[in-house]
Amino acid sequence: MDKTELKESIKEAIKEMGLLEVERKTTTAITKSPEDALVEDRKGGFKSFGHYLTDLVKVETEKVVPETLRNWDNAVRKVAGYMEEGDLAQGGYLVPEEFSKKIMEKSLEDAIVRPRAAIQPMASNRIVIPADVDADHATNYFGGITIYRTGEGGQKTATNPTYARIALTLHKLTGLVHISDELLEDSAIAVEANVTRKFAQAIAFVEDDDFLNGTGVNQALGVLNSANPALITVTAQTGQGASTIIAENIRDMWCRMYPAGQNRAVWIANNETFPQLFGMSLAVGTGGVPIWLPAGGISGAPYQSLMGKALILTEKCQALGTAGDIALIDFSQYVIGQKGGLQVATSIHFRFDYDEQSFRFVLRYDGQPTWTSALTPKRGSNTLSPFVVLSSTRT
Repeated sequence: MDKTELKESIKEAIKEMGLLEVERKTTTAITKSPEDALVEDRKGGFKSFGHYLTDLVKVETEKVVPETLRNWDNAVRKVAGYMEEGDLAQGGYLVPEEFSKKIMEKSLEDAIVRPRAAIQPMASNRIVIPADVDADHATNYFGGITIYRTGEGGQKTATNPTYARIALTLHKLTGLVHISDELLEDSAIAVEANVTRKFAQAIAFVEDDDFLNGTGVNQALGVLNSANPALITVTAQTGQGASTIIAENIRDMWCRMYPAGQNRAVWIANNETFPQLFGMSLAVGTGGVPIWLPAGGISGAPYQSLMGKALILTEKCQALGTAGDIALIDFSQYVIGQKGGLQVATSIHFRFDYDEQSFRFVLRYDGQPTWTSALTPKRGSNTLSPFVVLSSTRT
């Protein structure tokens, strides 16, 4: 066979392969089922996300399943292998791929303590900070300084302040997740960024809860924990009723906040306390007047302050009826130790044989109250503090 004949043979072979490819594509197009085509459609046969949501509303309000939704439901169950026709959890009305990335995330609470506390950067695992000892103003100040009224020619007397030590030791909050290579490559959302954001939010939530309730054992010592040496627990009114909060409680808590802290303090309370705050009143004669409702009553937005200071409702406070369900705190008197921020590390080796990448999250932190005890004022018998809660004993 000469060169000319060889070239002609190659051309014929190429033409034949091309025809075969056309036949193969044609056969595939002919044999593809409507369900396959619908599942491959990124919009699942819907015109828009609003169209999809409108069909879902019709199912609930009109008890009618629109044709587009019925076709999508049948396609998902047949092609994807979902087993139960009526169970949405089994894929009944699964969101089409084109729209699934629009589903909104939940958001956790914003941090309460960190934005208001004193931050102490740490270069090592432990740091000791000098702190004033200022527990009693009856005879001296700062744990030993006495001021004298010395007459002319009189001898001065030396006195010294006393210092305590606050030790911050770094503790760790960690998280770990494994994500398949397929999910990282194929997901409609940015999985790595999404997972990192969720773990960061979760770790920040736990850290903030430790700053409020931590025991001090392998975690921060929280301002509301009974181990806080400066915590003041205000006695409830006799006969006020179990799991209640009344106006007199707010009054009594306010007067136990040390004076300099009244400008900086905020109220924090569990969400369950809202009905109690809502119903607070002061006795006037044989009746009473509401004191926490806005001028328009419940037609207006509820107040977000008490005694002129911000009120933060949070699930991190203790349940209603427990000490710590409502508190008045000056967070400037709380110190947070930290070494860097949230550390995020990625490994493709840890679960290499599973085709998974591993993401590790580590935060090193500590937190301590800066007061070593409550303060006995120069005049008066009630102690003062930056950390005030209501007693759990309410009968």
